[in-house]
Amino acid sequence: MANTTRTSFVIMILALLVGTASALVAQEGGQAPSGQAPAGQAQQASSAEGELVKVDVNAKMITVKPASGADLQFTFNEQTKITGARDAAGLATMSGSRVKVSYGANRVATEIAVQPRA
Repeated sequence: MANTTRTSFVIMILALLVGTASALVAQEGGQAPSGQAPAGQAQQASSAEGELVKVDVNAKMITVKPASGADLQFTFNEQTKITGARDAAGLATMSGSRVKVSYGANRVATEIAVQPRA
């Protein structure tokens, strides 16, 4: 009976150690459970506002002139939400409009919102 209890205890400790080690390896390897960003690498969401200068539909790139500073370039993809224009081709006809671009890593736009003209 004592051997069975001791064996069960050792197995539980080993399982705990393996689980903890697996979680640490996943975090260090850049993997995270449930599709979340790894610890310390939370995806930073940023935004920029300005005048839409240029849209290159083929390269999937837009250029925005902020109120101050150099022009900013962003890429977009099929997952980019576009509001205020029917799609990227429609966006290409709206140079001069005010836009707000929400973006993540590598300046990939997650949302491009064309603001209505006053």
